[in-house]
Amino acid sequence: MSQNELAALSARVQALEDRNAILDTLMQYGHALDYGDVERLMDCFTEDAVRETRRPDGTVNRWQGVAGTREFATTHTHAPDKYHKHLVLNSAVDLHGDTADVVSYMFRFDADEAADGGKSFVWGMGRYVDTMQRGPDGRWRIRLRVTFIEDDWPGRSRPATGLVTSPEAA
Repeated sequence: MSQNELAALSARVQALEDRNAILDTLMQYGHALDYGDVERLMDCFTEDAVRETRRPDGTVNRWQGVAGTREFATTHTHAPDKYHKHLVLNSAVDLHGDTADVVSYMFRFDADEAADGGKSFVWGMGRYVDTMQRGPDGRWRIRLRVTFIEDDWPGRSRPATGLVTSPEAA
């Protein structure tokens, strides 16, 4: 095998490892969020991360830095008080060395809390648009996440934390 072939093979293997590590971070986020593992969720983000959620009604919530990420992590519902699952699908990863742009579909499924045995339901759907960064420890973390909620069910905002704009303010 020539040096050029070896270098090309090495680059392809690195890209596969990076993509896999990025997907691992995205999956870790859902597990940590749904089960209230604050430290594990914090480890999904860089220290200077910005997280923003945009809804069709114009509501925008934003959390910044370690304090904002912790606030988001500690105020979000989770098991066993509320069972839901955040799913990440169809992730498109565009690598740029130690950064990556990632766009993923997201769905949140919630357990029906009705005592009559109701069925679970889709609480929300949309896209995560992420900028990810490889840290000095080699781990990929989210530096910027904009969540676009793409359905329009009323009453599903998080006005208690991170509220930047609301339909009333517009």
